[in-house]
Amino acid sequence: MTIELVTDRLVLRPLAPEDFEPHAAMMADPRVARFLTPDRSPQARPAAWRAFASMIGHWPMRGFGFFSAFERSGGQWVGRVGPWMPEGWPGLECGWGVAPAHWGKGYAGEAAIAAIRWVFDLKPDLPRIISLIDPLNEKSQAVARKVGETRTAERFRFDENTTLDVWAADRKAWLKRFG
Repeated sequence: MTIELVTDRLVLRPLAPEDFEPHAAMMADPRVARFLTPDRSPQARPAAWRAFASMIGHWPMRGFGFFSAFERSGGQWVGRVGPWMPEGWPGLECGWGVAPAHWGKGYAGEAAIAAIRWVFDLKPDLPRIISLIDPLNEKSQAVARKVGETRTAERFRFDENTTLDVWAADRKAWLKRFG
């Protein structure tokens, strides 16, 4: 079964090996790494490869995972977005990472809405979707608000140096708003 989500401006499909190069370039950018890598440093290719392989492997293990997002006009890789729940996570997360060349275009929110709708269809008993966001990442917080999430009182200790805010959207309220 081929999975493809189409929005007004984007096409989303599961991450694939050919997406590694743009992913590695994105993760090597210090502006991205600041919030998306465990040590807040740009990822070298070997670390980016391991993370990427984990994301691809998430699909057969969980039945869902990150999508690559591409512009419909021109097919340029925009970033990755989608459902994610590694071992030890506090819930099913919708995560996003957009290449800096595409910041400010609203792509993260557009793709996340499509991915959340898809995962709610896939998992009819899922009561909520979460996003784990660094308290200093104001741009990601704005995306979370755009996609119907609010910051909860919960925190997730990712490691000894990183505690993330848990943002969430209740399924019923989300579906009422976004359909």
